[in-house]
Amino acid sequence: MVLYPDVQKRTQPKIDSVVGKDQLPTFEDRASLPYIDAVLRETFRWQPISCLGIPHATSSDDTYVGYFIPKGSLFLGITWNEKRYPNASRFIPERFIDVHGALTNDDPAQYIFGFDRRGCPGWYTADTFVWSAIVTMLATLDISSVKDDQGIVISFTPTFITGLVG
Repeated sequence: MVLYPDVQKRTQPKIDSVVGKDQLPTFEDRASLPYIDAVLRETFRWQPISCLGIPHATSSDDTYVGYFIPKGSLFLGITWNEKRYPNASRFIPERFIDVHGALTNDDPAQYIFGFDRRGCPGWYTADTFVWSAIVTMLATLDISSVKDDQGIVISFTPTFITGLVG
């Protein structure tokens, strides 16, 4: 939110219009806050837990879109696709909202937490906790840049830290 205060400014009135200013949003409010879910999806897309999925190997020979894939071939799912998401380095929650203000069917959680039945068993727990953290912070805080002793804004550059996810 420090880098994209315009997103914060759009979320807060939406939250206030659903729950008011005297209470925190609950999970019962989630369906009425599609823009918050778009912020969640964009958070998962923009800074995924891992830019490469867990390696998988084919258990038998296969053919996919005319390509022969021999048994034992190693696959890594790439979760950060700049062709799928124009301006991929920018935080744009609107990419997950349709013209009617509803969420699109595109959900990065479908690939950042793994694929199909071998996906992360904590997917729904992570989704719930991160949604709760995002909506609570946006409902209660005005997040802004920090200034140094001379009043100059301290710049912040997001970085992707490599490592293993267990």
